[in-house]
Amino acid sequence: MSAHDQIPVRVLVVDDSVVYQYAICAVVAAAPGFEVVGTASSGREALDLASLVDPQLVLLDVQMPDLDGIETARRIRRSHPQVVVLLLTAGTPIPVDGMALTIEDKGDISPQWLADFWRSQRQSG
Repeated sequence: MSAHDQIPVRVLVVDDSVVYQYAICAVVAAAPGFEVVGTASSGREALDLASLVDPQLVLLDVQMPDLDGIETARRIRRSHPQVVVLLLTAGTPIPVDGMALTIEDKGDISPQWLADFWRSQRQSG
């Protein structure tokens, strides 16, 4: 079965920067087998949308005002444990103590990287 025959991976993109939000959505759109099902510009908006759009993958900015990405990720994982959350940063990736979360540099993601990341998540899960 080819990537075109499969149901696309549902992705929620969360970033307070419209520029990064657009760029990440473009990466997702260019990756075969993925579709953006929603965008949010804050952690609180992401929490509301996660229940509405039922994403399989959340691409989440680490640094946001009000509710940061790490706390947003914790809350999403608590209420939707099946959802894969990938934290993104424009700076140096940092370790997150006590959480099975990955933090990647926004500049490193590409359609191929996204496909490889998803495949590794499915194999380990």
